[in-house]
Amino acid sequence: MRIVPSEISSRTRSAAERSVFAALKAIPDKESVALHSVHLPAHRYKRVGEIDFVVITPELILFIEVKGGGIAFRDGKWHYGRGDGRTETRTEGPFEQASSGMHELEREFRQAVDGLRGRDAVGGYLVVTPDVDLPPMTTYEPEHYLGSTAYAGGRGLEAAIRRAANHWRGKGKNRSALPTISAQLRGDIVKAIRPEFDLVPSLHARITDLEATFERLTTEQLEKLDELEDNPRLIWTGGAGTGKTFLAAEAARRSSARGTVLFTCASHTLAAHVAGVLSADSIVVLPFDRLDEVRGRRFDHLIVDEAQDLMGFGHLEKLEELVHGGLDGGHWIFMLDRNNQVLAPAGYDPEAWKYLRDIGAMNASLRRNCRNTKQIVKQVQRYTGADLGIPMAGQGEQVVFAKVTGREDEAAQLDRHLDRLLDDGVAARDVTLVSSSGDWDNTSARLTRRFSRIDRYADTIGAGKQRNRITWASVVDFKGLENQVVCLIDLDAEDLRGRLDAVYVAWTRARAHLWIAVLPGVNHALRELGVAALAREGAAE
Repeated sequence: MRIVPSEISSRTRSAAERSVFAALKAIPDKESVALHSVHLPAHRYKRVGEIDFVVITPELILFIEVKGGGIAFRDGKWHYGRGDGRTETRTEGPFEQASSGMHELEREFRQAVDGLRGRDAVGGYLVVTPDVDLPPMTTYEPEHYLGSTAYAGGRGLEAAIRRAANHWRGKGKNRSALPTISAQLRGDIVKAIRPEFDLVPSLHARITDLEATFERLTTEQLEKLDELEDNPRLIWTGGAGTGKTFLAAEAARRSSARGTVLFTCASHTLAAHVAGVLSADSIVVLPFDRLDEVRGRRFDHLIVDEAQDLMGFGHLEKLEELVHGGLDGGHWIFMLDRNNQVLAPAGYDPEAWKYLRDIGAMNASLRRNCRNTKQIVKQVQRYTGADLGIPMAGQGEQVVFAKVTGREDEAAQLDRHLDRLLDDGVAARDVTLVSSSGDWDNTSARLTRRFSRIDRYADTIGAGKQRNRITWASVVDFKGLENQVVCLIDLDAEDLRGRLDAVYVAWTRARAHLWIAVLPGVNHALRELGVAALAREGAAE
């Protein structure tokens, strides 16, 4: 049976849930699908935490509640063993909990899925206690329950699901007259439920530990994660903002359930950033130039982010030695932005790309830009011609091009703009100054009145500090990263000549708002870039 997500979260501590997860996955049923609630520190809706599994078969939508450990019922109350010597006491029993959670969630997706409105798709619930057998009680019917003996380490789960389907479909109606749930309708139900069951913490929230917000994976990203189980070698391509790093980190976490994982990329800052997210013992995160630290080891899974920076045979040979089976026969994922092939061809070997593409079992593109507003996407495409995908972040403010006469004027205008942002309630940590020159000693930010309260982004990540202040980063250090507001400074005409990649990287770091200081000569250089982009576009047509 297909199960979403395909690997259980490392945060799921319950051995009983892990057992049921494995048992569902082992059922030889290609039509049905099960959804597991990924247990996170916070949930959007409490009911998500109350339904452990939803199984959608052609006959039934079955809600499964799992209770592990010891269970007792005394004086009208239920007592559940927690596995740490303590017990949890509740007045609501597992059958009432399963029933109430079923009705609440069922009502939700009946409204969300057109095919369920006015149709009698059958729903039911099943309580599973893998470790104990409950005595017969008036609170449940036998078909509502699967105890330890019948569960048999998971071998009895398939029969229990069939028995539950017969029971719930036969309650008060002619079973043969009830409609089945078509493959199309099952897919629609999965799409309606799955986002609630597969919330993944954003990189920003996990790194700073200042927010309890979570981002939903897009349907496109979820489909990519579903490929992990069936395809040992994957190549995922996409422009800036399509969620490659976010997706790579989640893929590493899921792969860690099946063995050791090496996550690498060219950037030290990005590697430090991802290391803060992926804290599992079985995952090693290192920048490429530190891979000698694991020389002689071989990992079960290799994940390479921003792989366009490493697209050469010398780099691939080094990676070959670090994964069981090598690149030809091992398990790996390469995430790359092919815009780099046009924007910075010097470090990109098309023959290496062809070799990797030929041995990759699945090559797929991410087409939805989840980071940048439509205004930012439009400006980047206008000046570079790069394909950023379909902007999904919605409307935002127009990109601000601030004409400045020199470095002192740039610093003064930057101060005024930062004042406006902070007065409007923007948090200082949500602002990053990205320097085109990357020269910390000579950046115009030093001339601002708030320079003493600006941190270098690479220093805050490397030291594991919480970011509570405005940060400064070079274009190189900020590659693969993002912030709500980006102010691009230290940009002169020379930086733009032959450096489309710098423009592309710098401008696409902003999620919501982009401010660019334009020194004399920069406007002309930008116009030249725009004309060149249009010429390339016309030639491509």
